[in-house]
This record gives sequence, structure tokens and C-alpha cells, in this order.
Amino acid sequence: MMIANVIIPASGSSERFGNENKLFAKCGSTCVILESIAPFLAFDAVKTVIVSTKKEYIDTLEKLISSSNIVGKDKIRVSIGGNCRTETVKNALPYLDDDCDAVLVHDGARPFVTENLISKVLDTVALGGAVVPLVKLVDNVAGVKDGVVSLDRNDFRGIQTPMAFERTVFEKAYGAVEGEYLDDLAVVQKYAPCKVTAVEGDNANRKITTKDDLHSPLVGCGYDIHRMIKGDGVRLLGVDIPCPYSFVAHSDGDVPVHAIMDAILSALGEKDIGHLFPVDDPRYDDANSMDLLCEVMNICKSKGYAVSNASVAIIAEKPMLAPYIDDMRARTSEALGISPDKVGVSATTNEKVGDIGDGNAVAAYATVLLI
Repeated sequence: MMIANVIIPASGSSERFGNENKLFAKCGSTCVILESIAPFLAFDAVKTVIVSTKKEYIDTLEKLISSSNIVGKDKIRVSIGGNCRTETVKNALPYLDDDCDAVLVHDGARPFVTENLISKVLDTVALGGAVVPLVKLVDNVAGVKDGVVSLDRNDFRGIQTPMAFERTVFEKAYGAVEGEYLDDLAVVQKYAPCKVTAVEGDNANRKITTKDDLHSPLVGCGYDIHRMIKGDGVRLLGVDIPCPYSFVAHSDGDVPVHAIMDAILSALGEKDIGHLFPVDDPRYDDANSMDLLCEVMNICKSKGYAVSNASVAIIAEKPMLAPYIDDMRARTSEALGISPDKVGVSATTNEKVGDIGDGNAVAAYATVLLI
């Protein structure tokens, strides 16, 4: 079996990220640098992962690794980085295992790398030479060296990591390198030219540069149900619907709004509305659920997220809801701060099955996308 080592250059300045080192910023269940390392540890072919970082960050990094629950963290070694990427990678070379066949280099600020991409790179480098993941460009590009010149994007690709290199090629190139180069492929092409094979990259495998890059979309699902008794109407998605029924509820019983709130809270990793608005708290007696939704939206905003779109399905044998759907969409879009075309509201029956089918209850499912 081929044996690979991974070098993670992590000595950047994080100037565009803000006041903190982006490598230690919260990401997933840990932080950017640990999320960038962890996927490689799952591979038997990867014997060692060498993280090359600034001297002043070594203690912090080693404490993070030691206290983490990452499986395979005993494979990680830490080395002192340099003043540029080229020097940082070169400083990691003495830590390579003697029996290493291939070297992968992966940016410390790419925490969304998948095992699928790593697997493709490992399989391809086993055939020799160098391997680089490439992605197609969406925008057209322009050359600006000698004035602005429009270029065909189909002639260009975006470069990602992990790149991979046959060990002998990699050591030859970095043993001779002088100065600073754009990336590791440029070093190899200059000092140890070899066959370069491209594999398809992954658009989700983005590099963290600013804080906005860490905000991955979140999806949440919510469900609610309330019994009905004789009354003078129900409220659904903020719209009062006259009918001879009312909800048995602590608040106004707006079932689909409750489902939306739980969907948002679920996406954010928060507890549900039962914890946020307890039934034994008199402040919420007969509360307007749209007001409660505003509180949930404030939590959402405080975490740096906004609702991109929402889909709600209301399940009710009665009353007839079709005449009110447009008003429901309008009220919901206003509460969520999105346009009505980003809100889907559907209504269906339960085909006479169960309490809902008997007209004794109304239920709702909601799905939201947060960005």
C-alpha cells in the first residue's frame, strides 16, 4: 500500500479575516485548522499529517489537538513555519516519514475538504507525478497586466488543494527552491518538472479568507400540531380565518408559525420553542405567534444568519385554506424578511385518517434554509 504524508501550511497572517487568527475561528464542531486536518486522518494510507505554523501559534495548536476528540490525532506533528508559503512547506520536509511515497499539501484554511476529494487525489498520485484539483470558473476573467483584456473563462480553472506529489519529485523541487512561489505546483514545475494530472475539484472546498466564508448554509425542519375545539376562528401564518373552531393552545396556536420557529432554531442548533417560550410562563398566554417569531429571528440574526427561503405544509381537514394562501405567504415573507416568492405554503388534508382526518387537529411541517 502506498504511504502518504500530508503537509498543512498554516503560517498565514489572516489580515483579511480580522483581529483573530482565522485558523482558530469556530468551524463545525472544532475550528478551521482542525476541520482542515481531520478528514485526512481517516485514511490508512496517510501515516503522518505535518502542520507547519508560526512559532507563536504552536502552543495554542498543540493544546487544541490534545483536547480535541479527533480520531487519529496521534498522526499529527507540528513544525515551525516560515515567512511565506514556500518556506513554510520547505520547513516541514524534515518531518516526512522515511517510508513515505507521496506528499499531499493542503491549505490550513480549507476546512470543507471531503474524503471523496482526498481519495481521488491519493488514487491518482499513486500513478506518479503530480496531481492538482481544478474547478471550472463561473465568472469571466480579465487580464490586467497590460491593460484590461477580456479572457475566455473556459481556458482557465481555479486551483484547489490538496495537491499531491510523488515524494522524489517533491523533495527534488523543494531541495532546490529559492524565493517565493504562488503554490507548490509552481515550485515543482520550476525545479522538478513532471507529469501533472488534473482531477475534478469541489466547489464546496473553499478557502477561508474573510469571516463571511465560514457561514455555510444551514437547513432546519420543524413540526407542530394542535387540537381544535368549538370556537370562533383560527390563526394560521398570521392570518385570522373565521370558522367554528379554535385551537387548544398556550399562545394563539398558530401551528405553521410554530413549525417555522422550530425549523429555524433547529438549523441554528438551538433548543425548541418549548424551552424558549415555556407553557408555564404567563408572559406567553394568548401570545401572537408572529411576535414570538420576531424573537426567533433576532436569535437568528445574532448568529449571523438570515432566512433564504421557507417551505410550509399545513395538514388540515378543515377549515378550507385555499382562499387564504396568498395572504399567508405575504405575512410570512414579511416576518422572515424575504420576498413572497421565497415562501412556499401548501395545504392538504389527511384523507380522513386519525385526529387530523376527523377534523380534531391541525398540523404543519416547515423547512427553512439559512444563509
